[in-house]
Amino acid sequence: MIIANHLSLWDPVYLFCLIRRRLNFMGKAELFDIPVLSWILRQARVFPVKRNSVDRKALKKAAEILEKGEALVIFPEGTRSRDGRLLPLKEGAALFAYRTDCRVIPLAVTNTRKTFPKGFRRRITFNFGEPVDMMPYKAMENRGEALGEITREFARRLEQLQEENQKIESIAG
Repeated sequence: MIIANHLSLWDPVYLFCLIRRRLNFMGKAELFDIPVLSWILRQARVFPVKRNSVDRKALKKAAEILEKGEALVIFPEGTRSRDGRLLPLKEGAALFAYRTDCRVIPLAVTNTRKTFPKGFRRRITFNFGEPVDMMPYKAMENRGEALGEITREFARRLEQLQEENQKIESIAG
């Protein structure tokens, strides 16, 4: 599973092009109300999730994907950040990782929201972090506390990677 910050509608497109492995994505359910877009999204292995609720169908689909060993990309903020700062993370990604013991790779993305309309000359940075080990959290007695700790660890890792991206940006100028 890849967890990434979310800046732009173009983030999944960039990841689709960047990562050679077949990826699965969650997409907000409202996008699937548009027939042509719905067809395109399904072809790109995007499945709908109802935000701000417990979407059992999406939870089941995500678990199936991870249990089969397929890659799932989640933007745990649940929406795009308008200013580039990491928004509070939802616990869904932590729940999937906890339940499936999947490998979780954090990814910080920079400048994708600035790609258009100014053209393709903007430097976009993708910074993959070390996988997050779920074993310490599985040993915790209280699952709710474990999910909170995992979510905080995801946020810490993503913020750290974003800081590294900013340093890269300042050096590359």
